[in-house]
Amino acid sequence: MMTNLKTLLKKWFAAEGNKTSAVPNSVILTGLPRAGTTLTCKLLSEQENIIGLNEPIAWRGLRSYQEGLERINDHLNRFRHTLLTEGKAPVRGKDGKVTDNHFERTEGARKRVIRRAEVYFDKPLTADFKLFVKHNSVFTQLLPDLMKTYPCYAIIRNPLAVLGSWSTVTIPVSRGTMRHLEVLNPKMQRQLEQMGGLLERQLFLLDFYLERYAELQPDRVIRYESVIDTQGQVLEGMIGQPYVAHTILESKNVGTVYDRDQMLKMGEALLNSTDHHCWSFYEKEEVEQLYQLYEQQLG
Repeated sequence: MMTNLKTLLKKWFAAEGNKTSAVPNSVILTGLPRAGTTLTCKLLSEQENIIGLNEPIAWRGLRSYQEGLERINDHLNRFRHTLLTEGKAPVRGKDGKVTDNHFERTEGARKRVIRRAEVYFDKPLTADFKLFVKHNSVFTQLLPDLMKTYPCYAIIRNPLAVLGSWSTVTIPVSRGTMRHLEVLNPKMQRQLEQMGGLLERQLFLLDFYLERYAELQPDRVIRYESVIDTQGQVLEGMIGQPYVAHTILESKNVGTVYDRDQMLKMGEALLNSTDHHCWSFYEKEEVEQLYQLYEQQLG
């Protein structure tokens, strides 16, 4: 076993000269912000011989699209090496552990509870373990090229629930922008700057994410609702092995953390956006049902 491990590590690092060649047994995970990608990383890490890393790559100082692709490959090699030799990797987690949410689930402004730190994974790994690495905005912007070299998966969620969640946290999409857009997609950055209202910009960003995911094979776009309804079993297609449930899952699409009036306003705008790419993944009735649940709440 040790000989095989050394051989594989030598092979990976010998290939580092080609900064855009795929790192074996590595998978790209992206998705809508606040759609359950952090939860998915936790569920993946609970499976045998699989690790899911939540935003392990630091993107500070990113200078170009090509550098983004190269940085991914470089870090994938490093992550595999440290996981196999030391059992650790950087992760945005809570108290040095993998978590399922970046924010507290409380009413009003929700406090961020995660930070990037080295996390130890107390589990055996073989040299060919499957590594999932996640980032929402950067991986989505790089997706056209990442798809050429890596298996890529995206997690999506009822678009009204997504907009609602964006309104309760402090992240770039909450302000109608997208991280590293000025470097990776300056044309889109200029389009956003010409838009007036926050909701208009958020609908535009949501459309961009989902338009990118429409380029993936249908079975590589996974709905948050399906993850919850199947208690994670839907992830078997991603991992290529039986899924073993360790966490009880409950839907967060309806809750007091979301302001009723704001949900109704966003729901009306979304339902009136007839050419939005969300309708490639969700029936209008699914958004209407969620809208009606908030409509029935007391103001």
